[in-house]
Parts: sequence; C-alpha cells; structure tokens
Amino acid sequence: MDATTLFLAGIAAFFAGLLDSIVGGGGLIMTPAMVNLFPEFPILQVIATQRTSSIFGTSVAAWNYLKVVKLDRRVLIVTCVAATLCSALGVQFAKRIDADLLRYIVLGVCVVLALYTAFRKDFGQRERLPSDSALIERRSCAVGAVTGFYNGLIGPGTGTLMVFGFVGAVGFDFLGASALAKLANVAADLSSWFSLMLSGFVVWTVALPLVIGNMLGSYVGSKLAIRKGDAFIRRVFLLVVLGLIARVIWQLWTN
Repeated sequence: MDATTLFLAGIAAFFAGLLDSIVGGGGLIMTPAMVNLFPEFPILQVIATQRTSSIFGTSVAAWNYLKVVKLDRRVLIVTCVAATLCSALGVQFAKRIDADLLRYIVLGVCVVLALYTAFRKDFGQRERLPSDSALIERRSCAVGAVTGFYNGLIGPGTGTLMVFGFVGAVGFDFLGASALAKLANVAADLSSWFSLMLSGFVVWTVALPLVIGNMLGSYVGSKLAIRKGDAFIRRVFLLVVLGLIARVIWQLWTN
C-alpha cells in the first residue's frame, strides 16, 4: 500500500466520480481499479472502502445539482426513505439468490434500457411531469423503492437505473432525474455502508485518497452536466448502459 498505489487509486476515484456524477456508473471504473490495485482485499473491504468515497462524491454532485434544479421536498423525502428501506431489504434477499441468476436479470434490464434510450431520441430531453403532485410522489417513491432494493440486492448501475426510472416512469428530464438520483443513491448507499463500516470493513488509509479524488471528480462532472444539459447526459447515459452490458457479459463468460 505505497504512495504510488494510493495515488493511482485516487486518480481512478476521480474518473469514477466524474462519470457517476453525470449519470451513474462510477463502479465501472472503481471496482476493477480496486480489485487490481488491492488484490489482497476481500470483496467486502473493496465494496465498503469504495462506497465510502462514492457517498462523499455523490453528495458533492447532489449539492451542485440542487443549486440549479428545484425538487419538491416531499418527493425528495419519500423517494430517499423508500430507497433506504428497500436497500436494506435487498441485502437480505441477496444472501439467498444465485449470483448468476442476478447477472442474467441485470443483463436483460440493461439491454432494454439501451434499446429504449437509443430509439427514443426525445427521451429525457424535456420535463413531462404529471399535473397531479401526489402522482409524482407515488411514482418517485416506487422508483426509489425498486432501485433501492436493486442497490441492496446487486449494486452496480443503481444510479443509472434511478435516472432511467425518474425519466421514464415519473417524467423528469435528465437533469432533474440526475439530481434526484444522486440524493436517493446516497440514502440507499448509507444504509448498507453503515453496516459495513461498523463491522470494520472500511480501510481508511485507502478511503481517504478515494474520497478526495471522488469528490473532485464529482464536482467537475456535475458542473459539466449542468452546463451541457440533457442531450449530453443522454449520450453519457447510453454509453454507461452499454458499459454495464459489457461488464455483465464478461462476468457471465468468465464464470
């Protein structure tokens, strides 16, 4: 665990935060980097340590988004509560379900997301929220619950799935969906992170450079997304979904 290794981990965290702050998917960068830089770490140490950085980084991105995106407080609260509770529930189910079955489910979901986004050119380009505020709350709560459960059950790509859900099922544009997804993702991550942290799985020596890198990347990425707008976020979203598909196929092939 020399200075060069920690520096490289911080660089990886920067790019993970950059990607994650725009549309999610930072795990596509961070997980392979952690496994290769710290091969001696058990998987729970990898998850707990990198999740420490993503919580801080995502919080920075959420703060930047909330400066320009106005979200209803009730929608925000019910979504975060649903994501937190269902994430804890998902962790319990994860212990009882075959891992390969979960990967096939993720692969199927990601293929659908990619096809839908690619063929719907106007997807997420403008806000289409229902006029009924109660309906917005219920749909947002449902998206938070489903993706929160996925976060606890599987994990990778949660932020990306949240963005898709908030655009497709609720009617947010990509910018608003990204803002809400950041806060809901932090809430979902915290419920599982606290358990891992209290069990001693966070390697703080590694977590510190990861936190710094991820926060810097998240700051830059969220500012870029805000400046470039919905069309840019849509393109990044599609690239991330394709990356998730490639990752799952690789995992299934190597197994």
